[in-house]
Amino acid sequence: MFSGYVFWFIISKLTTAAIVGTSSAVISMTIIFINVATMGIPIGVERFLGRSFSEKKLGNAKLFVEASTVLVSFGTLACCVAILIFRNLIQSAFKIDSSLMVVAVLLICSASIYNLFRSVIIASLKTKSLPLIMIISTGAKIVLAIVLVLMGMGSFGITIGYALFSILGSILLVIVVMMIFKGSKNNADLKLKQSFKKILEASMANWIPALIATLSSQLGTIVVFASNGASQAGVYFIAYSIVTAIASIASVLFTIAYPALSAMDDGRKTFVGRIIKMSAIIAMPFSASAFFYSKEIMQLFGPSYADGSFLLQIMVLATLPGQIASGVSTLAYSYGKYRQVLSIGTTGNVARIILFFIMVPMYGSIGAALSYTLSTIASLIMSIYISRKIGLHIFWKIIVLIHIVPFGLAFVLSHFQINFIVGTIITLVSSYLLLMRLHIITRSDVQDSVGVLPGSIANSTLNLLNRIGKKLDSSY
Repeated sequence: MFSGYVFWFIISKLTTAAIVGTSSAVISMTIIFINVATMGIPIGVERFLGRSFSEKKLGNAKLFVEASTVLVSFGTLACCVAILIFRNLIQSAFKIDSSLMVVAVLLICSASIYNLFRSVIIASLKTKSLPLIMIISTGAKIVLAIVLVLMGMGSFGITIGYALFSILGSILLVIVVMMIFKGSKNNADLKLKQSFKKILEASMANWIPALIATLSSQLGTIVVFASNGASQAGVYFIAYSIVTAIASIASVLFTIAYPALSAMDDGRKTFVGRIIKMSAIIAMPFSASAFFYSKEIMQLFGPSYADGSFLLQIMVLATLPGQIASGVSTLAYSYGKYRQVLSIGTTGNVARIILFFIMVPMYGSIGAALSYTLSTIASLIMSIYISRKIGLHIFWKIIVLIHIVPFGLAFVLSHFQINFIVGTIITLVSSYLLLMRLHIITRSDVQDSVGVLPGSIANSTLNLLNRIGKKLDSSY
């Protein structure tokens, strides 16, 4: 997500908001098709891969990967055929030419494979290769997009550069997965037909809410594009991308923790409770800085994006409710309670889709931002109900305090007109130190959160935090 922020930051400096809006509308359309093509399988298969890797049953894991690859390939082919059949209708609705349609098909195919094999690596917890793959793919994407935009290729140059990320990334991920299974024997205690059934059963529960979630997230740009034009769509897309990046910083913990949760027999609720708390601790300082320095942040992309500061403020308020809902959904999914996962996903996202079509024509991009935040609150309400049913206790007093500390610091710093870069750094560092001082961040929380990371990273992080903790204890 950070690389995406850098990508759009550079592109916004080289071209107009209208071209950014057109490109983002095309990309939003392809993301919807990608989620249709994958059928929720990248997430659904993680549940079985996590346990298979944990139990050292590489034969079963390999069988699940083969089955999921066949299913995703089938879904991708079906989507590409559908696009070819309805290409005239799509071109008319989005006002895009045939060259962008070709790029869209290429992006759907490569991104589907990328998402699947990235999930395989995450489930194996052998994630050392992911940062390198991200750096290589992102670097190639940014360089190609810049070159093509400077050549005057506009939206086509942006989208082809964007597609290069998933094309190159999927190739590298396939190589890494092949290395993971190198030398493994075909000693699975399951049949291919059984693996198809298990994967589809788990994936369908996630796919429906995930598809609705994708529609709810991507339709904002598309509806603003259709109602208010390419320029407004570009401004909304940038503000939304920043909020998504902030949410993703903390959501990484849920993504990596899910396979570990699936393999656990006891202690899941305690583990998820700590992950929710730690995700809020990670996200809130960024959210506070984005809220009080919204105008400065949006102006980084250019003067034409300054009007999007209010959009950013509205949407950033959804960060905390979104983290709590994600935590409850992750726990319910690890238990195999698919109906509860479905109810959390559909409540907020269906509300968002409905609100988009009601509020965007009335209030433009502001209506889109309000729809995003109000629907996230709806997800929070449903997740609270689900958490009570499964016995998950959420420490609301601590959550509120985690919210108040960074927002209070950011407010004071912005009030005294401290430079937003300096203010953000001070907010981050001061928030974490103060929360450790108040014992809201404990060593157990850190160990549970960091423990899901690769060993070398986890050990280095724990050693650093232990040294900081000792200094704080000695100064008390």
